[in-house]
Amino acid sequence: MMGPLHVLLYTAIVWIASTGPVAAFVGSKHVTRSGIPSLAAGKSSSSILASNDAVADAKLQIKESIANTDRGRSLDTPQRTQVHSLLSNLETQCPIPEPARDTRMEGPWIVLYTDAPPPSNGQLGFLKGIAKQVIDLEGRRYRNELYVGGSGVDEDEGAWLTAVLDAKWDEWDGVYLDDSSEVVGVGSAKSVNEGDVDYGATTWKVDFESITLSLFQIPIFTQQFKAGTSRTWKMTYLDDDTRIVRAGKTGREEEDWIFYMRRGAP
Repeated sequence: MMGPLHVLLYTAIVWIASTGPVAAFVGSKHVTRSGIPSLAAGKSSSSILASNDAVADAKLQIKESIANTDRGRSLDTPQRTQVHSLLSNLETQCPIPEPARDTRMEGPWIVLYTDAPPPSNGQLGFLKGIAKQVIDLEGRRYRNELYVGGSGVDEDEGAWLTAVLDAKWDEWDGVYLDDSSEVVGVGSAKSVNEGDVDYGATTWKVDFESITLSLFQIPIFTQQFKAGTSRTWKMTYLDDDTRIVRAGKTGREEEDWIFYMRRGAP
């Protein structure tokens, strides 16, 4: 019979085995975001205020629609369809033309909703927690963090169980991350530079390095990822306090999971 620690270690091993989707923040149908126009460019003050009101209203509707979903872990298909419709609406109002390069990406982000399965949704085995992401723009690095039993405004303080994935990122060149060597919208191996789509403006290619499980802030298990374990992140909405990411294993839209996040405490 396994004791509590053995159960945790077993759960961690299962988590690591399924980390492909979790760490990438890795589907739902994707709204193409290449060349997102800035809402503020060339707008009058009245139209900017109207845009701000529309964004605030969209966020309020999302907040209400996900309020009783346990961060996306508990809702039926009609509810999920409604939530995704509201998220798509907000994505169309992204005020930033190159969100993946914007300084507002920097720092901590808390996942409020995702359609991804465990552990991407903050659930580790039978334990439910909080999923958090911390981005270092200058160093081109990030951490995906999962906290169970934490407190504070972000529920990440004093957690008795944590899991942290360390990784690096670079701008995506539009080539799918599988064996096809296809470029988005092309269907054959060729240089993206032959086209005029700037994929790096909205999307990162992320490379996983290691994952560590800690119990009461003491590291008890670390595993290195195999070289070339990569995913794509598509930044479909970003402002001062809100972010939407569609992430997947290859960059293909049908494989993307959606993540709706708020800015975390400093």
